[in-house]
Amino acid sequence: MLEFLVPGSITSTCIVGLVAGLIVYWAIQKWKYKYPPGPTGLPLLGNALQIDQSKLHEQAFEWSKKYGPVITIGTGPIPVVIVNTIETAMEVLVKRSTDFAGRQLVPSLDVLTYGGKDIAVASYSPAWKLHRKISAKALRHYMQGDALQNRVHDAVETAFFEIDQLSGEFDPSEYITFIVGNILTGLCFGGKYNFKDKEVKYIIEKEENMLKELGIGALEDFIPGLKYVYKSNTFKNVEKFVKDVPDGYITNKLREAEKTFDKDNVRHFTDTLILARMEAGEEEGAEILKSLTDQHLVQTLSDIFFAGTDTSKSTLKGAILHMVAFPDIQDKVQEEIDRAVGRERLPGINDRPNLSYTEAVLHESMRVGSVVPLGVPHMTICDTEIAGYRIPKGTTVIVNHWALHHDPDAWDDVDRFIPERYLDENGKLGPKPKNWLPFSAGKRACLGEFVAKPELHLLFACLMQRYKWRMISGKCPDLTEVGGINGLSYKSYKVIVEKRI
Repeated sequence: MLEFLVPGSITSTCIVGLVAGLIVYWAIQKWKYKYPPGPTGLPLLGNALQIDQSKLHEQAFEWSKKYGPVITIGTGPIPVVIVNTIETAMEVLVKRSTDFAGRQLVPSLDVLTYGGKDIAVASYSPAWKLHRKISAKALRHYMQGDALQNRVHDAVETAFFEIDQLSGEFDPSEYITFIVGNILTGLCFGGKYNFKDKEVKYIIEKEENMLKELGIGALEDFIPGLKYVYKSNTFKNVEKFVKDVPDGYITNKLREAEKTFDKDNVRHFTDTLILARMEAGEEEGAEILKSLTDQHLVQTLSDIFFAGTDTSKSTLKGAILHMVAFPDIQDKVQEEIDRAVGRERLPGINDRPNLSYTEAVLHESMRVGSVVPLGVPHMTICDTEIAGYRIPKGTTVIVNHWALHHDPDAWDDVDRFIPERYLDENGKLGPKPKNWLPFSAGKRACLGEFVAKPELHLLFACLMQRYKWRMISGKCPDLTEVGGINGLSYKSYKVIVEKRI
């Protein structure tokens, strides 16, 4: 069976040389750098056989109790560093943020992002800084008016009409997906959409199917150069998604907006992006446009739409489930809304300061149910240090947000749902707890944070004002999270609603 490994054969020589090279490389790295400790792995395989992809966030937190707040695991022969405490997380995200601001662009992400022309997974560079600056300016410009509030109200009223027709129990996911998809489609591209609108469903279903197929990555992401000689079905599906959505749907929307653009009549976020790029060209010269092409704008729209849709859906689905599980807290939310807003109109953005308990409930729901448990992996762009350990350029570093949100040293009664932990003695929102970090921090913090926070608060307040949420008698909510490395969510569930207004 192993006859080809005869002494002196080319094959055996290559294998021996490869193994020797790996051993020498490992020895040099061990001498030059000092990786954090971690669980013992196997040669070449590392900890691959020990890692449970659905619970790596929990495994890493448990390993940190033995090996320290910063650990190293081996994904095959490649070391990955995971930080599990707020002190080490702040070192990565804020104190040495530039050192850790890189991203690893694997082949599937390279295809999805046009070679790193997005904001979320593109690596840190002068072009990326300009791209983010212009995108943030466009978002701030768009948020100055009533656009978000109007979009939220249109979406919830359309969904309320459909929910009001229902009798008996139903899965709220379809309605939450429509509301969020409606809002973000309108914000990005304009237009009005009804509940059965095929346009909204088309792009959301396309992305959901692609992510489900992709999982933790395509085969090409783990075998260098494979994409040039072989393409797996997963990789082909990624390419088809890019052709249908970024190349097709989003590019067509951008082209339509460019043809009818009027800087004195900004209609949607696509217009604000075009305007921000135009102003940047006027301020810094036409040369700037070479590093901010239409492909960059398409990728920005893709980031805002898909990242916003995925996280908002999961967050709202979890928040409603928590209200079903804790009806006394739901009662307090609705009492606050009745007192501050009443039942004659929908809650608005300006009501947010008077709905502190409602926001605290949403914050606690986001802590207990960490939608993105391991965040987006960082990569060192130079040799650097963390917690006294020296690690080389090109090292993948993960911030364990789930660990930050479930650290018993940071949270009293960590497993209990306690909204009051975010309030001061006057019942108003106090300073943000340092371990509450759902949007990350520093240079790679979520671009859409200042849109997501008011949007989620307004949506949650509208849903709570309209209905009392519960399950049929005899059923209990299941608060077990499912998913893993790519995201956590709750299992599908069914509710019944009692209309309050």
